[in-house]
Parts: sequence; C-alpha cells; structure tokens
Amino acid sequence: MSMQDHQPTGTPRLSPDEALVQFADAQASPEMRSDALTALITAKVLPKQADHPAISAGRLLLLRQIFDAVEPGYRLLGIAESVRLAQVVKRWSTDLAAQLRPAFTAELPTMQLMASADDRLNMARACALMEAAWLPSYLARSVAEEEAGEKARAELVAALFARQPNLAAGFSALARAFAAQRPDTEAPGDTIARRLTRTLSSVREVLLDNELEAGDGLGAAIHDLVASPLVEIGRPQEDKVRVDLSREALLTVHDLVRTRISVVADAEMYRVASYCRRLCGGSVWPRELKRPLDRLTADVTEAILLLGRQGQCHQSLIDQLDVLCDHPERARVVAKDLAAKHPELPEEVRDWLDRGRRRVVKMASDAALEAAASNADESIGLALQAARQVRQAGESIRAPLAASLEIYEPNLAPAAAELIDRVRVLAVQIEQAAQLRGLGLFGTVGEEVDTSMKFFNTTTGESRPRMTVLQPAIVRLRADGTPGEVVTKGLVQ
Repeated sequence: MSMQDHQPTGTPRLSPDEALVQFADAQASPEMRSDALTALITAKVLPKQADHPAISAGRLLLLRQIFDAVEPGYRLLGIAESVRLAQVVKRWSTDLAAQLRPAFTAELPTMQLMASADDRLNMARACALMEAAWLPSYLARSVAEEEAGEKARAELVAALFARQPNLAAGFSALARAFAAQRPDTEAPGDTIARRLTRTLSSVREVLLDNELEAGDGLGAAIHDLVASPLVEIGRPQEDKVRVDLSREALLTVHDLVRTRISVVADAEMYRVASYCRRLCGGSVWPRELKRPLDRLTADVTEAILLLGRQGQCHQSLIDQLDVLCDHPERARVVAKDLAAKHPELPEEVRDWLDRGRRRVVKMASDAALEAAASNADESIGLALQAARQVRQAGESIRAPLAASLEIYEPNLAPAAAELIDRVRVLAVQIEQAAQLRGLGLFGTVGEEVDTSMKFFNTTTGESRPRMTVLQPAIVRLRADGTPGEVVTKGLVQ
C-alpha cells in the first residue's frame, strides 16, 4: 500500500487492546500504525494511558519512521502522526520541536504525497514549530498545491506570514508559488482560481491578528498573486469561479486598507480591481459583487477625503472610482456628493471633486486684477458684519426711541428716524457690495455650531465638537449659496 492509497477508515475496526499491540508492533506498516493510533484516540485510551509501554514503544517507532523510512511519504506521515499524538498528550508537546528538528535540516518532500487532509494539517503544524531557510518557499508552495484541505491551508498561510518581514513579502511569496503551478486538470484556470479564492479567504483570517507592516509594493504583490497564475494557464471558464475569486480579491484589499492606514491612499492598492473587472467581462460588474464594491468605493472616497483635507488632489484615486463604478457618470456623482457633504475641504479640492478635473489657472493679468480686488474682501466682510449688527440694533430701538423722543425731545424725533433710515440704506449698500464680490458670513454671534478648523479659530486653542460663535467667518459663497473659500476665519469658544 502506498501513501496515496492511505485514507483514514473513519470507524476504527480495532479494539483498544488490539490497537495497543498494533501501535507498538515494529513489523506493522505505517498505515497500520496510523489506524491503531486513530483507534486509541477514538477509544479515549490517551492520554490516561500515555505511559503504557506499548504507547511509548509506538511513539519511538513513529520518530524512527521519520528518519529511516525509504518512501518519502512515510517520512512525512511519521512527522504528522507524531504531531497528532502530541495534540492528544499535551505534555509531549514541549519536547516535540526538539525531536522533529533533525528532520528539517533539508527540504522535505511535497505534502501532497499524503492523501489525507488531516495528515497535511498535522504536517503544517510541524512546520509552524520550525525555523529553516527553505521553509518559507516550501510553505508557499504547499499553499498553492493544497486543493481542499482548508484547515491545512489556514495553518500553512499563518506559518508563512509569521516568517515574513512584511505583508508584501508574504503576498509575493504566494504569487511566485502559484505562478509555478501547472495542474493536470481539464480546466487548469478554474483549478488555480479556486485555490486562489480559498487562499485569499485564509489570508483574510490571518490579517485579523497579524501586526506585520504593509511593506513596499503591497498593491502590486496582491495584483500579481491574482493575475499572474491565470495569465500563464488561462482564465477560468466558469462564471461562478471568476466571481468568487473577484469577491475574495476585493475583500482582501478592503481588509488591508482598513487595517493598514498607511496604504489607504495608495492608488496601487486598488489595482487588482481593474484585473477583476476584466476577468468578469470588462463592461459592468456582476450583481453578486455589489457588496464588496460598495465597501471598496467607501475606502477610496475616504482616501480622497483624507488627502483632500491636506489640500491634495490625487487624480489616480478618482480614476479608481471609474473602475469600481459601472459607469463614469456614477463615479462623477460619488465625487460630487463628497464635495457637497464636506464643506470643510479646501475650496480648490471641492472644485476638483465637483468638476472632475483641476481648474485651469487664470492668465497672469486676470490673476493680478483679482489679487488686487481681493485685498478689499476682508474689509468688505467686516463691514458686512458691522452693518448687519448696526441695522439690527437700529430696528430694535426705532419704536421705543421714537416714543421717548415724542414725549421728552419731540424736536429730535425726525432726525433720529432719518438716522435709522440712513443706517438701513448703508447696510443694504454694503450687502450689495458683498454680493458682487461673492462674500457672505458663516455663523451668527452666540450661535452654537459644529467646530470646523476650516472656518474658525478658537480663543483658547482647545477644540470641542461644538462651540459658540464669537465672530462669524468671512467666506466666498459658491453658486448654490453654500460657503466655499474662507477669506477670514471667525472665532469660537
């Protein structure tokens, strides 16, 4: 019987006594010893009888099998069974690494010599205990070769990333391993795509607890992992396979930009989305991918917002919206909504989002004229604020002042009324001058507003979510009447 023929029986046929005898029999085949160990574990003989002479003898035979077996698969099985035994008898785990270390001085045969996924899982656990120069590439290749042993794959992925300096290196190692695969199946593209899908799912689980830095070229490494293997052997034939792979690739990017803030604004991180769109047909995205696409769209818009608050306009991120949205018009709507919902953004950034491109700089002569005219804007804005206050004060005292003067100083009543009227006319003229310059006030004295450093300075230097306006901000109004560029910041406390 070869290793490829060996499969666990599922239901042990041996009694505990028979299993003890067979486990300790030096003439028993590796498969028979494995079946005996299964029977002992199922009958719960271990760990209570771990010190039984037969158990000790069988344990030594397993270790001897690792180094003496001629067939490579039996060597691997000896390692896997030793790990399985230590999983049941926990106190043996302490010595396990030291006992297995000599077997890892040279690269081991492929895990695929073991037909049982449980054996490959225990072999992966053994690799996780070891350190060797050849182990990272061996682990990556084992991940790429794994077909359906999901627990083994997860253990291999965790062990691989634990031996990498950063995430980019881990993805690159996987990309190289997958690119070398040539599965002997009717649809090799579908075979590799399914393995990639399952691998990305395992990687996403590892990312939850992994604290590795992103590393240089993380976005390119993810793209290479997904695209390079399929370029070599051809794209998947089944629609579901293509959709499943695209979903995991998009969600992997989402998980990364959410947990590694340093890469959220790197447009290269989203590069794999372009490949996934081509993989799925290139025209419009499948409806099944709406949820991951919505998540990535939110990630990109947050990256645009993050950079925009620093006055930066990255066109490459806007281009990513075109990829994630089915139509360019939808991407424009997303950008416009971002500008409308965030008045605190610098005006040139909002204008860029609203127009979809940077505004062309004015000619020098026009710019010079505008600069000269804008010098008066702050004065006009301050005059506007004073005019509104004076006008409000005049209207509030008009009636009581007129009544008092009629009684005590009737000769002054006409002059007082004329003064209040002239104040109102002056206020109207200042309002018109401010309107011609597109100026307005943001905030009202005494009003409690959401604190925005774009519009206000604080009197104390401390900032709270909501503060009271002491002096309104002077702003240039947009076409829709909303505040845009700040001419002079107001004060809040």
